[in-house]
Amino acid sequence: MFLLLACSDYEVKNLTVEDHFVQDEYPPADVLFVVDDSASMVEEQERLGANFGAFVELLGTTTADYRIGVTTTDPDNGGVLAGPVLDADTENVIAAFTAIVSVGTSGNRDEQGLAMAALGVRSDVNPGFLRQDAYAHVVFVSDEDDHSEGEAERYVDALRQSAPGEGVYAHALVGDEPAGCLSGTSAAGAGTRYLAVASALDGLTESICADDYAVVLEAIGLQVSGWNPVFPLTEIAASETIEVNVDGVYIPEREADGWSYSIGDNAVIFAGRAIPRPGMEVLVSYQKGG
Repeated sequence: MFLLLACSDYEVKNLTVEDHFVQDEYPPADVLFVVDDSASMVEEQERLGANFGAFVELLGTTTADYRIGVTTTDPDNGGVLAGPVLDADTENVIAAFTAIVSVGTSGNRDEQGLAMAALGVRSDVNPGFLRQDAYAHVVFVSDEDDHSEGEAERYVDALRQSAPGEGVYAHALVGDEPAGCLSGTSAAGAGTRYLAVASALDGLTESICADDYAVVLEAIGLQVSGWNPVFPLTEIAASETIEVNVDGVYIPEREADGWSYSIGDNAVIFAGRAIPRPGMEVLVSYQKGG
């Protein structure tokens, strides 16, 4: 999120533009992981735990006020959290998450992740987990499609109605459409229903057959923290003329801990430690392109 403070400032001859932004503050966020606990999920649970560091490391460099809980796709569990709620004060949060995300593989083969998510965000099922002033994020992790009763759209409405607070997002680590996926250690059916819910609730998706989940977990972490990495420019820029400063400090153009220019979005996109923190002022100066 950002606030555009001023319009462009043109110099008559060289048509220099200056765009000013401020990185906005962001409400707290509560994250519910819904993890498939059927017999085929051993490798995927291990991979999720092994890559969770990317998620926590990003949040650890922010001021994000977050909480994390885990439930399963097993209808017999009724959406109840599988372990304690984790937050920024949890000691060794990566190890704690690895422990609770290892939900086992003896769960019901009739995976009902959508229904369990709709239950899991309810205050009568998990009292005190989701906060009234927070965004809710639901992350589905499954190598089979959902088998909950009714159409997927029903659960979009259920999540919107049951999750308190500012709003709800859904993300999916599932099998690719249309026919699923296969890797050296994983095979998965297409997670069509999960992907539909993620699309409807403005979420992020990744193949559960990916070699690692670090990229999507880091991206979800960015959403949870509320740090906006994308700053659209007011005019089409001549890319070679762009200069970027954050709180008066020059930021180089580079892939790691810097910024890049997206021609398609006409935007400066920050990466890694260069992403402006809440309250920081961003100045992008450039000349107009053709």
